[in-house]
Order: sequence, then structure tokens, then C-alpha cells
Amino acid sequence: MNSNKTMLSVVLTAFGLATALIQAATAAPNDAHKGSATVRLQYVYGVQQSGSPDPAHDAACKKQLSQTQSKYLGMTVKTTYSIDPQSLIMSANSSFRSPVATQPLQLNADLKPLGLADSYSFGVFRPTVLPSAYGVMFSVDLKFAEPKSTFIVFGPKDQTYNCVISSAKLPFKAAESAKFSADAK
Repeated sequence: MNSNKTMLSVVLTAFGLATALIQAATAAPNDAHKGSATVRLQYVYGVQQSGSPDPAHDAACKKQLSQTQSKYLGMTVKTTYSIDPQSLIMSANSSFRSPVATQPLQLNADLKPLGLADSYSFGVFRPTVLPSAYGVMFSVDLKFAEPKSTFIVFGPKDQTYNCVISSAKLPFKAAESAKFSADAK
């Protein structure tokens, strides 16, 4: 009798493990949320090099980012992303027209996860595709809603401020701002 119970126990355990492995193998690819968001950069702010707001330079930044050689104002940014909320494996890529090219030129920036707890946020610092920018960021909330793109553009060389242009009225949360100021050190 004991051998029958042992055999039944082994069979049920093996069946349970096999079922769990099959579920894990088939569920993993479906857990990733893939999406895209298209937003327009329209809110401009001056910031100190530390990332703190610098409202005294808002007007200068708006002028700088809407000039012929720097067409950030009104620029459309399309970001495609893949986020697995379970494993936290994620990727994102932002695509936008070059703000400085005289001919239409589409640029792509691969963004890295920023590791923030309250949103799925991505960024790249000093992107090679956009030398006039200090950083490009994208985020969505934990429900994959409220997408926003934010660019930090270097201010004039003889000044101590930078310019932020975003699709959101509030471009940064404290944690996002900390990521940029940490890179500046």
C-alpha cells in the first residue's frame, strides 16, 4: 500500500511540475505589454544645470527651441515600447524628425529603463543621434496610460541653464529629475 501511495505521490508531483512548466513557458511571452504612443512637444521650461526649475529662462528657452535651426517646439515623437511587468524586462525607442536638419530626416533614439517605482520610464543621456540634447525621456504610468516625452536641450554655451521641452505640463517627477542630476555629476 505504501508503495502505491508513494507512486501516486510521485506521479502527481511530476504532473504538477510539468503543468507549472508548461504554464510558465506559454504565459511568459504573453505577459509583455507592447505599445506605442505619439505625443507632441509643446511645454517649454528653463532649468538650472542641476535640474531645478529656472523660470527666469522660460522665454529664452521657448525662443531657442522654436528657431529655424532648432525646431523642437511642436515636434512629434513616436515611441514604441515593450514592457513585461513581471520580469521588468523592457525596451523603448523614440522616433522623431531631426530638429536641426534642413531636409526631413527621421532620427531614432534607443532608450534604457530608468528603474523608477511609480512609472515605466526610459531615457538616454547625451544621445549620439541628437548632440544638442542632454537627454531624451519617455514614460507611461503603471496602467500604460499617460504617455509623455521630454527632451532636455543644452542652453547657449555662455549660459548656465538648459531647456526642457515636453509633451506634459509637468515633465518630471522627483525621481526622474534625480536621474538627470545624478548623470550631470
